Amino acid sequence: MDDIIHLLPDSVANQIAAGEVVQRPGSAVKELLENAIDAGATAIQLVVKDAGRTLIQVIDNGKGMSFQDARLCFERHATSKISKAEDLYSIHTKGFRGEALASIAAIAQVELKTKREEDETGTLVLIEGSEIKEHTLLAAQNGTSIAVKNLFFNVPARRNFLKSDATEFDNIMEELHRVALIHHNIAFDLFHNGKLVLQLKPSNFKQRIVAIFGQHLNDKLFSIENNTDFMKISGFLGKPENAKKRKAEQYIFLNQRFIKSSSLNFAIESTYKQLIPEGTHPAYFLNIEIDPATVDVNVSPTKVEVKLQDDRLIFGFLNAAVKKAIGEFALVPQLDFDYNTELDLNNVPERGPLKIPTVTHDPHYNPFHVKRPSNKPAQGNQEWESFLRGIKETPLETPKEAPASTLFEEETTTDLISVESYLIVNKRYLIVELNGSLTILDVLRANERIIYESFLDALRDKPIVVQQLLFPETIQLNAARAELLMEIKKELHCLGYDIEQINQLQFAVNGIPHDEECSNIQELIENLLDEFSANHMNSRSERDKNLAMSMARQKRSLMRPLNSLVEVNFFVQSLYNCLMPNITPSGKKIIEIITPEQLTKIFS
Repeated sequence: MDDIIHLLPDSVANQIAAGEVVQRPGSAVKELLENAIDAGATAIQLVVKDAGRTLIQVIDNGKGMSFQDARLCFERHATSKISKAEDLYSIHTKGFRGEALASIAAIAQVELKTKREEDETGTLVLIEGSEIKEHTLLAAQNGTSIAVKNLFFNVPARRNFLKSDATEFDNIMEELHRVALIHHNIAFDLFHNGKLVLQLKPSNFKQRIVAIFGQHLNDKLFSIENNTDFMKISGFLGKPENAKKRKAEQYIFLNQRFIKSSSLNFAIESTYKQLIPEGTHPAYFLNIEIDPATVDVNVSPTKVEVKLQDDRLIFGFLNAAVKKAIGEFALVPQLDFDYNTELDLNNVPERGPLKIPTVTHDPHYNPFHVKRPSNKPAQGNQEWESFLRGIKETPLETPKEAPASTLFEEETTTDLISVESYLIVNKRYLIVELNGSLTILDVLRANERIIYESFLDALRDKPIVVQQLLFPETIQLNAARAELLMEIKKELHCLGYDIEQINQLQFAVNGIPHDEECSNIQELIENLLDEFSANHMNSRSERDKNLAMSMARQKRSLMRPLNSLVEVNFFVQSLYNCLMPNITPSGKKIIEIITPEQLTKIFS
């Protein structure tokens, strides 16, 4: 019988390795940025087209490579970072395996231009699917420029698994943030589709955080500093009152390497447990420095997960340091000596047209219109009137193809909804009697369904009236959120938000929905964009549903308490007027009905 075991060709082996190292465009960005940092670069440019599908290019001013090294760097396990096994336990660089460039070259078309300062000429290497196409000398600037074109061109199945451009670009931005935050002494420029999206100048740690995540974060952070012979902890923690529902601003760096560690995250979040509402998470940007010999970074291809020799000791040190910092923050006034006043300047476009203030009105308002007295709350309750803005007051329209008997039955059922008494449990669950059965409603979820359908109508054919602000509010976003906001700017206008771009990252909110209080617009827009990006859908109809659902989730908790029988009746009526009153837009149950038979069975 013939032998059946054989060695795989290098091209196939490289594609297998690429499946672990390069999972998406953001993975390639991470590897190329880390190579530039290891090369000693002080300025790095990242150029991206079509969210990395067409082009990923990293240009640095590092030390460059020789003619032979430029060719050898694409071989598997070719590295300048280590030479023996013992070096694995003293890693001071970002990369060390020598797999990244070989993996990228196996699934893309790569162009490398590099030159050392002491060399008269540079080197050009063209490689496609692990095959060297050209290796020659050329004139080049000091440093390295590596362009990755048509990622996954020879692995179409992998390319089909990529998400939308918005999702992939958001992932690229996250990888850039992880590198740029801790290496704040390096300048970074990001270009996407020919447009400068992000420009970061060399700065200190806090200024880099503010430059990436926005000026609003400047007064929401306090410093942490704890040095011992065993470990050093430095960075910034978010104030407890500014905790958010999403874990969007949580970064832990170990020896200047971004890591993910559930135990270290718990060490930080557990100290906030009694200080922040349940379901919210604090922001933190921490760098931990320990002896590299006590860390094993060679446990995953992406080097994001690490093994710690003294994990319990590190957990205890970190937990104690965070507790101490929170205690000092509560007792001692904070003076910010790193404050950058340049970030306070509102950069108004030089040639921007002057916008004349206008007065808007509702053309459909009729002061002589008689309000329906049956289920609507009293006019004197202004807070309730504010909450009910945008909620449909007309009964649900039944499809035209429904038979006449069905129309009559549904209309009759809607009109007959009447609550004689009610009970609210835990400020969330509404218990009423409807049609002889005990009905339990999740008030938050019901409110989300009501708001969702009103916003969906606004996006399609019934825009919400915009109330112009006397003094527009300025918000600042990171590059990924800013680009996403420009994509959905028209849809947001239909929802009542008049937003105008000032510069790359700053926006002026000129108007909000009528009767809405101007609360924390910055946080609302940030959470909306994060939610929308996480559930991004390509088709137009699905985009509208996604935006309406994202906005409904942000506003459902702003509901006014149900303080009277009239308000309860109107709320229940509004819910049953919805297309699908039983479930939320995301498919969660809203209503639970307990029949008399079920009650009898319970007590039998």
